[in-house]
Amino acid sequence: MASERAAALADDFAAANADAVSFARSCTDGEWAVPVPGEGWTVGVVLHHIAEGHANSERWLRAMARGEGVTESADDIDRANAAHALEAEDAGPALTVALLEANGALLEATLRGLSDEQLDRTAPFGPAGGRELPTVDLAAVAAGHTREHLTHAGGAVVR
Repeated sequence: MASERAAALADDFAAANADAVSFARSCTDGEWAVPVPGEGWTVGVVLHHIAEGHANSERWLRAMARGEGVTESADDIDRANAAHALEAEDAGPALTVALLEANGALLEATLRGLSDEQLDRTAPFGPAGGRELPTVDLAAVAAGHTREHLTHAGGAVVR
């Protein structure tokens, strides 16, 4: 049975993702190509990274909730992010918005469906050096990851 904590986490994530979708839709072609300080990517690549992150978070949350954990290391994620950035350079606003919406809906549904028992379940989390973490810690990162990158992208666009 889903929990009130899960619903609050899902609501927080949904609000963050709605902001990302709204920002992505508002960007001009010129803004889409603006480099984002501190990221090393353009606004468009950062937004695509957020959408790709939703898919990773959803997969990781399911694994953590089952007690299986996440095997990828921080280095694995860095390599995947670098490869993704190259692939995402040609992704335009329409594709990125669709991905934010689709991956965001899937992540929101996964968050919303977590029980208190699943949120409290601990498992090894590779990006944290394999340290045992409760699923709720990773669940809270979904909105934070979105907001952090969105803040960087938004700060690069002067309107």
